[in-house]
Amino acid sequence: MKKKIVCLLLALLMVLPLLVGCSNDDDISNINKEAERYTNTLNVWLITESKLVVDASAVILSGITPRKESLNLLSDAEKATLAAMSEEQKAAWYQVGQITEKVNALTKANYRTQLNLKYFLEADYYAAVEAAFAKHEENIAAGNVQTENKTEETILNEYGIPELKYPSIPDYVVDILFIGNQEKYTQYANNEWLADMQAHLSDSAIKLNSYVSSTYLTAAAINGMIYAIPNNHSVGEYVYMLADKNLMKDFTDDLSGSTIYDSEFKAYLDYVYENYTGADKIYPIYSETGKIDIDYAHYWSFDVSTDVAKQNPDRFSIFGDAYPDTSILENKNLLTDSAYMKALANKVYYEATDGYLTTDKDAKAAVKIVKGSYEKKAQYEKEGYEVMVVQYPQLTDAEIYKSMFGIGAYSVSEKRAAEVLTYINTDTEIRNLLQYGIEDVNYTLEPVYKKDAAGEDTTEVDGYYAKPTKDNLYEMDLEKTGNTLIAYPNDPDDIHRHEYDTKQNFEMVIAPTLGMNFTPSYKIDKNSILVMDAVSAKLWEVIGNMQTSAEVETMHLRAVAAAANGDWQMTYLIREYIGEGLTYVDETGATKEITNSVLRAAIVALKVTAYNSNEGGVQSPYYLYTDWCAREGVTQ
Repeated sequence: MKKKIVCLLLALLMVLPLLVGCSNDDDISNINKEAERYTNTLNVWLITESKLVVDASAVILSGITPRKESLNLLSDAEKATLAAMSEEQKAAWYQVGQITEKVNALTKANYRTQLNLKYFLEADYYAAVEAAFAKHEENIAAGNVQTENKTEETILNEYGIPELKYPSIPDYVVDILFIGNQEKYTQYANNEWLADMQAHLSDSAIKLNSYVSSTYLTAAAINGMIYAIPNNHSVGEYVYMLADKNLMKDFTDDLSGSTIYDSEFKAYLDYVYENYTGADKIYPIYSETGKIDIDYAHYWSFDVSTDVAKQNPDRFSIFGDAYPDTSILENKNLLTDSAYMKALANKVYYEATDGYLTTDKDAKAAVKIVKGSYEKKAQYEKEGYEVMVVQYPQLTDAEIYKSMFGIGAYSVSEKRAAEVLTYINTDTEIRNLLQYGIEDVNYTLEPVYKKDAAGEDTTEVDGYYAKPTKDNLYEMDLEKTGNTLIAYPNDPDDIHRHEYDTKQNFEMVIAPTLGMNFTPSYKIDKNSILVMDAVSAKLWEVIGNMQTSAEVETMHLRAVAAAANGDWQMTYLIREYIGEGLTYVDETGATKEITNSVLRAAIVALKVTAYNSNEGGVQSPYYLYTDWCAREGVTQ
């Protein structure tokens, strides 16, 4: 009884302003303005880490909610459904139900919008979304679709008090959806399943630009249309080279600004290798993987297993470029590029020379190649290292497309969906609610205290982090629920994560092909790409088995000579290294041998930079890139 009285009082407080708000013209104007805002209902499609949350979501969306149970409004069939659930399933149902109510309290108050939160495991998510779009299209074809999703009606609640009515919508409607990879983003855009959000975002642009990088939005555009909002998050990692300062003094006063491929730096590493042996062993290089990457190398490598030519710029290809000092990438045969081959020769030398490189993080090394975040630089400097940034965090397509939210093209409430998406990306309350649930139910905010000189906790709070309660069953991935930079940190070591991530993103570099989407009308030369992928993979295997830098240097000199004598000579040289019997799977799925004529044809095709105007002609990857540059206004 007390609970019902409290609810009744709260309900009266909610409607009281409407009952007494007509005392002057300003109040009447405000009420009329609010009346223009219809109520809406939106389906929001989300990925969760918990099967319990998935099952709980399905029960709630069927109409069986904790609120109905508490008010004894469940039917016998609905009670039977709850009775058949395990204690853990019912606990999850209750928690997800409470979170859903809290979310809707916010969206109803701010936007007169009710959200149906539809949770799926990632393994099932995309199939469910695609089935929903297909079902919606079937209903469109049959003429069985809603053309409007709004109402101005009121209904009497269980206490007999008028309250706003929210319309019901079919479960197959996709209003707001998460997208986590480029293939799905491009596929859905090409299928015309996503709404162009640009016009809807105009009202929110100023606020949104304060929370989501405009670079992200630009990169997410396809042919000038924005089909999704990338969630703001920390971009990439630094590659640091940590040099032992004291050891370096024995050889030189300063190597800052050098790279591991410079002759002077190689001479220093050789000095360490030759002079610190036996019981005094110091390795020239530590690398966690036992490999040395060639920084800023861009390979013209693509995955063409689908109709979308997806970039794979980190996978070795004979054709590519190294790009720190250029606005537009070139299309080079890297075997003939002296700077690239010098770096490759040093890579082989470092990796193949016995005792030169270690993967033991506790071993003493002249330099350590490590990856890490912004704050690691200061940490390494405190440990006494000379810290050189080998490569800055890079904003790539993979970074952009791994976490986005879009609006379904068949939604009849696109503008309202855009408002809700802006809200999720800019408001900390709903952001943390979607990620962690309800404070003191699903998580607690735990303080982290500052340390004194001895490393002991003081009484001064340094920050807070979200810690799941022991009974929490609500599990979400931080990068799949919105802007990570406005959510609570989830680890005591990350209480300054937002500050560090913001600084890290400020220093990030933009990948030269960021946001490159090929025009769908182009016919891409898949066959040549597939041949070159197989040849490049085999050649990379051969290079990996080389034991000396001289072998790489010889390959380079022979390649320069071959290139001067034409494509057949380059074909014969590559064949000499990769051997006979190499096959590839063509675009029809058939396995075919890479003969010399097939290899030469691929080399010729991959070299092309101009548009192929022949009827039915295919386009080279590099032409597609230069055409994209022209469309984007990128100039040398």
